[in-house]
Amino acid sequence: MVIKVYVSCCGGDKAVAAVEEALKQAKVEAQIEVVDDLKELMKAGVMSPPAIRINDRMVASGRVLKVPDLVNWLVDAANVSK
Repeated sequence: MVIKVYVSCCGGDKAVAAVEEALKQAKVEAQIEVVDDLKELMKAGVMSPPAIRINDRMVASGRVLKVPDLVNWLVDAANVSK
């Protein structure tokens, strides 16, 4: 599983920390990629960072998801990829 966290100046650290904590709680392994390049954000269609993409699905944009919500997304994505 690949998780991309799109960040700018605001909330990026919190978004990455939330993803890391959710991975621990969900007991799911994933590769986390932090994207902070403006061109890459625009190419991905991210207009309001922070944003989180799990595999190819954007699950949040413009806010940091709560850890329990992220856990649910991660568990669902792990079950789909099996």
